[in-house]
Amino acid sequence: MDSEVFTIGALALLVAGGWLIDLLNHREESRLSRGMARQLKKSADTVHGMLH
Repeated sequence: MDSEVFTIGALALLVAGGWLIDLLNHREESRLSRGMARQLKKSADTVHGMLH
């Protein structure tokens, strides 16, 4: 009985750890996406300023 409880607990920790890693990776991607969008807007503003 203890073996089954230990196995279920270990699997629960593994799933929770995977979920946490996925959550942290997703957060970093959105930070990167925001930075890229800001750089693209800055570049577009520069090009627009050169055309006028």
